[in-house]
Amino acid sequence: MKLKTFLLMCALTASSHVQSQTLVGPTPSVTTSQDYELPSGAPADDYLWTEDYPGQQGYGPSYGYYVCSYPNDGQTCTHQNSDSTISLTLTEKRSGMKHQIKIQGYQEAFYNDPNNPDAAKSCAGKKPLNNQNSWACGGSSSSFSTNTKALTVWIPQSEMNNLPVGGVWEGKLKLKFTSYSGGTPVNYTANITLKGKTIGKQDIYFPEFNGANTLVQLDLHPTGSVTGNSFVEDVTTLDMCLYDGFNSNSDSMRLSFKDEGRAGAGRKEGYFSIYNTASAATEDSERIDYRLEMFDPHSKGWMSVKNNDAFTLSAGTNGQDQIRPVRLPSINYPVLCAPAPLRLIVDKFRVADKTAGYYKGILTVEFSPSLNSL
Repeated sequence: MKLKTFLLMCALTASSHVQSQTLVGPTPSVTTSQDYELPSGAPADDYLWTEDYPGQQGYGPSYGYYVCSYPNDGQTCTHQNSDSTISLTLTEKRSGMKHQIKIQGYQEAFYNDPNNPDAAKSCAGKKPLNNQNSWACGGSSSSFSTNTKALTVWIPQSEMNNLPVGGVWEGKLKLKFTSYSGGTPVNYTANITLKGKTIGKQDIYFPEFNGANTLVQLDLHPTGSVTGNSFVEDVTTLDMCLYDGFNSNSDSMRLSFKDEGRAGAGRKEGYFSIYNTASAATEDSERIDYRLEMFDPHSKGWMSVKNNDAFTLSAGTNGQDQIRPVRLPSINYPVLCAPAPLRLIVDKFRVADKTAGYYKGILTVEFSPSLNSL
């Protein structure tokens, strides 16, 4: 009795619009990977399935529908008159950050003759995924009743462009075609990877200054005798973190450090200098030389850095390089950067060998992450 009641209430609906075409499917498993620049570089809408044929399952495939809500897996579904909206949770690979995207989908009712697969007929137009109606189509001389449902699902371009930060965002979409009475359900899955890169947001970040101009004070306090034999030396640490615009998913980074390039006769190879602001001279008595070390977030050790010498650091195996969350002034959400603090080391020298005054210099850091191979 329940069966008859169900069929009478939501079974056969008439429609006169008919289309003929070839159905292909089922295609239960698909994979998509999109690589683009945020916030507007995503490709066109990414179709996961286009009129995919689930087959004729069970006694009443024409009354079949698609299950699209799996709350325990971070996936929910709402339905409109002609389509459905699937909210799917994506996870950023390195940070574990969560973000929901909205995926669109609909089904179409078809009559499919296995003996003539090139002449499948559809009618009634696009319907939400949970629609369980069957349809009677055509005129009196060419009428037919639909016997299956075809699936179309896509990720809108606007949703791909709406990722909150750059990174590798991954998720799995699940759907299930269920016939009204028996048959084996068709389980659909789509493995989704969105690689959004915010190249314009790449940053050399000095947390101590939080976006303000960076001014490093070397701590040069004399020690020893006051008779002219006093000495100074110093080690000053500057916290630095490198953000690649890709949530630290880049495979390498290229760096270089240089001072303003003034002369430095007798300066040790690779050293940097600051100069007496009261003089235009560059000889040893009018400058203070220092060497530079940087912490390598991949090898997790300190490395010597030479003046005006570029070098490349490769990412750690399986993402084991050191990272930390920061909130950059230009980004509304926390992101992951690679910590690379600096040590500015002034070797011991005699105070009397330098002209008294205020010494100042510029250290320029250039940073370019490699994103091309991702």
